[in-house]
Amino acid sequence: MKHTISYHLEENRFILYIDITNTCDKERSFYFYNDSGALARNGIMLFNTKEEEIHAYERIFISPVYNGEKTNVNILAPRNTQRFELPAKIFEEDGELILAFKGISFRISGVEKFYITFSFSGITSNRLEVTV
Repeated sequence: MKHTISYHLEENRFILYIDITNTCDKERSFYFYNDSGALARNGIMLFNTKEEEIHAYERIFISPVYNGEKTNVNILAPRNTQRFELPAKIFEEDGELILAFKGISFRISGVEKFYITFSFSGITSNRLEVTV
């Protein structure tokens, strides 16, 4: 499988797009959900322009509400791509910008660009340059 990320930024809304491509000749199944914030918490990494990791500002552990519904499995046919989204908000706190996903947040600089990667199922995406 291959992961490619991109983003969309509009005002204070940030969306991380994850395109997962099945490069195999067999159907692949996986669970891609962020109900508890674990997907974002374990998968998103930020780096500064010196390629140093930007450590999480806050890690948020959320207990999902059990409603008896099953989590649907994602099935990806061979050579097909499926797009997923991880939304976030950007807000100011104590004079600093915060990029907050469900499950994890980072302090970011409004003038400096940063880089983001996403890891899922042991596969790391491209490194994406982001300017806020």
